[in-house]
Amino acid sequence: MKRFMIPLLAVMVSAVITGQAHAQEAGPVLAFASYNVCKTNCSAPAPGWDIRRERVARVITESGVDVIGLQEATWQPTATAKTQMLDIQRLVAPAGYVAPQFSQTSNECAWTAADPHKCTHTAALLFRSSTVSQVPTPNGTPSAGVTFEGAIVQGLDEDSASREVAWAYLRGLDGPGPFLALSVHTTTFKDEAHEASRVAFANALTGWTQAFNDQHGMSGVPVVLMADLNSYAMRQPMGGQRVLMEAGWVDSATALSRRNTTYSTINYNALRGDTGFPLTPYVFRREATRIDYIMALGDVTPLDYEVVLHLTADGQFDPAYQGSDHQMIRTVLAFSGD
Repeated sequence: MKRFMIPLLAVMVSAVITGQAHAQEAGPVLAFASYNVCKTNCSAPAPGWDIRRERVARVITESGVDVIGLQEATWQPTATAKTQMLDIQRLVAPAGYVAPQFSQTSNECAWTAADPHKCTHTAALLFRSSTVSQVPTPNGTPSAGVTFEGAIVQGLDEDSASREVAWAYLRGLDGPGPFLALSVHTTTFKDEAHEASRVAFANALTGWTQAFNDQHGMSGVPVVLMADLNSYAMRQPMGGQRVLMEAGWVDSATALSRRNTTYSTINYNALRGDTGFPLTPYVFRREATRIDYIMALGDVTPLDYEVVLHLTADGQFDPAYQGSDHQMIRTVLAFSGD
């Protein structure tokens, strides 16, 4: 089947021109994405990871983003790599994507004999080395690493507390930054206790990032969060996304230029019985539900937002790109030129 490319290309060119005009006013820009790739044992009717792996890599490499936060990029083994995350890294390396470098000293989820299962490994970061670099901190502290939600706020439920948070200080080679990049995947359970943990984590995140920046000699630098928050306005009007926005985080979906916002970021839909890998995407009459977010704290302006879709000419999901039960979301952020 031929992919439906010409109208999409026209929209993308228009968005780039608009973004460039806004960027001249707002400052240098970088493109960010958040993408839940669905773990190796993704629920049926998902194809196996041996089939999905190249589809996921294709979505990443063709996105052209500078920084990407991955969720459900796990430490589960695959047929071709020790972990799913290492498999993804190998697949996207030819396109110039690399993971931040850090030692075990900044890995709070490091395996030990005494505590072998401290974290649920489900969050990771990648950046494009031709446009972005990892930034050493002024005081010599680590510039990347892994922590977990329970280290950010106490009192969370067991599933929430163990969830990994990937972080790195990065800078655009053409000027944007430095900034703190975060990838997060909050608990999937929908009961009151787990919702309370999602909200508690969101309430703590702003203060934690400010203290974290101070600790690393990076006081006041912007923060970019790429996350599957498992929360959306219709179901959780006072959920984590609302908490963050009220604390001053800017939702990239408020950008002036927005595309595909009538499509959800996840392909589970009780209205039609979709269970993650439908033949066609569900089209909402108004703004679609979403649980995936890119948010920024600091002097950062979203210029463009997109729910990334790869469809055939007849409106079906292109199987060459259908690697997850989520859609990637993509944004262009302008950083202060000061």
